[in-house]
Amino acid sequence: MRTTTFGVLAVAALALSFACGGGGPAGEPEDAPMADMSNPAERFAGAWALVKRERRGADGELAEPVVDNRVGYIIYHASGYMGVTTMNPGREPYSEGGPTADEALAQMGTYNSYFGRFSVNEDEGYVTHHLEGALNPSGAGSDYQRFFTFSDDGNTLTLQPPPDENGVKSFITWEKLPDLPESALTETHRELFGFYRLESLTRATTAGEPIEVDPYQTAFIIYAPSGHMAVHLMRPDRMPYAGEEPTAEEALATVLSYGSYFGPFSVNEAGGYLVHNRIGNEDPGQSETNAQRFYELSDTQLRLQPPVQIDEQGREVQGTIVWNRISD
Repeated sequence: MRTTTFGVLAVAALALSFACGGGGPAGEPEDAPMADMSNPAERFAGAWALVKRERRGADGELAEPVVDNRVGYIIYHASGYMGVTTMNPGREPYSEGGPTADEALAQMGTYNSYFGRFSVNEDEGYVTHHLEGALNPSGAGSDYQRFFTFSDDGNTLTLQPPPDENGVKSFITWEKLPDLPESALTETHRELFGFYRLESLTRATTAGEPIEVDPYQTAFIIYAPSGHMAVHLMRPDRMPYAGEEPTAEEALATVLSYGSYFGPFSVNEAGGYLVHNRIGNEDPGQSETNAQRFYELSDTQLRLQPPVQIDEQGREVQGTIVWNRISD
């Protein structure tokens, strides 16, 4: 197995329920595309940036103003994996030591994240997102189906959830982010692109003393050929909301049991590091920040370590996350 070790790796939405919520297909797609590849998932492969959401009545007229100020990505891989991250602008950071339950509740609906597999039904013109994990505790294990339409050049993707009970339809438009040019690619880029699932999380002092950590049930880290990435991290034993909307305590449990961020990444091989520019983060105070990771990268695994930190007991400690490549 080939292994490449570098010095330092700088790693780094409204809940877009309209783009990411549950429900199966209802009605016909606006314009179901025809297949032009042997693997229909190829048309979706890559990173797509959120452009806008439109909601239209049965008469085709706008039911409300177009929403075009949210940011986020939907990233697909031709092997059948996907992830979504979206965020509202201007989110208020938590207070020091937060979030409080009320702060968590106030942020509900301003960030959305889910991840898993996807499948394409070309005959009926819809794609199904099979959720392995989601910020919404009720999302894991769900199937979200969306009619899809591609522009003639294939660079614009519109996803259409089932209509509301009143007949209003949502149309979510995504723009394809171009792959990095060949001249910008390093060996690290070529080895890194793909989807990875969490294998293990450990923490220890620099003297080798293990430290207990709260485990994650499942997680993805994604690197797209466009130079964009996303992270999804979900804790075990999360409980669905008792009602249609979360209480303040349920909202707090939600944000404390799930982590996510997204943004561009870059590689500096001369310095031996990679940078995740986190333009969006489930924790609003961590948006527009970067994070560092040491790493080892092989054909099948990615091993990440943050810089050494001093814990509350004054010890030098470091965590290690091991990810297994799952995309072909």
